[in-house]
Amino acid sequence: MREVSSRPLKPEQPLSFCLLRVPFFLEPEYPTDESFAETNRERLIRKWGGKEAFEAQKRRHRLKERGQEVGIKHFNLDRQASSTLASHRLVQWGTKKYGVT
Repeated sequence: MREVSSRPLKPEQPLSFCLLRVPFFLEPEYPTDESFAETNRERLIRKWGGKEAFEAQKRRHRLKERGQEVGIKHFNLDRQASSTLASHRLVQWGTKKYGVT
């Protein structure tokens, strides 16, 4: 941001902007209990209404191909998914304590 502000492409038209972070939960109903465990595959199958519907969704949106186009060789659907409440709190704490740069 500093670079863009200090060296605008058109000096006669300086650029100014602000950044607003609006956190949200993709899965707001996720249990925050640390004992809760679910893989991303399980979550997406549940979200889309079953294995068949999830497979159709993957084909429809070409998720694998689109990932490969941007360099994602393998997306691990079997890794654990969990509530992101703690990470949201950490980002909020860091932003309040140190600001956003």
